[in-house]
Amino acid sequence: MNKSSEHTIDALFVITLFLVFAISVVSLTGTGASVYQNVVNKMSGNYSARTSFSYIYNKVHQSDVDGLVSVGTYAGGDALVISEEIDNITYCTYLYEYEGKVKELFTRYGQDLDPAFGTDILDVKSFKITKVTDSLYRFDITPDKSADETLFVHVRSMK
Repeated sequence: MNKSSEHTIDALFVITLFLVFAISVVSLTGTGASVYQNVVNKMSGNYSARTSFSYIYNKVHQSDVDGLVSVGTYAGGDALVISEEIDNITYCTYLYEYEGKVKELFTRYGQDLDPAFGTDILDVKSFKITKVTDSLYRFDITPDKSADETLFVHVRSMK
């Protein structure tokens, strides 16, 4: 074997080794970025769902006064109705599902507003409210980006 042939083999070995290293780095980076993106998406969905559940829970307890919290309907589906009186006028806050979103709408009692006017709280596939007992409400919620969730809220004051 001559010297030129040995240098060619050495150069090919180094180039091949470099290419294997480069391909490994690119594939590991791509895999890591994909895993990271999946984790971020799941964490974002969970954060959004948990924050919204906390909002619903606190909304009920904020209005936990004798007889002001009830289950009703709005926009053709289940709704949590929270009544309050301001200057001898009754107002209602509705928490309901409309077009894939849990919404909140504050309006005068008996006034019919377009359900699209409500403020978006959470993207959902389904939202159902059940009055389990006089003081216990069950919320069955399927958030858009996470698994089914059930939230129980106990109302402390009762009629």
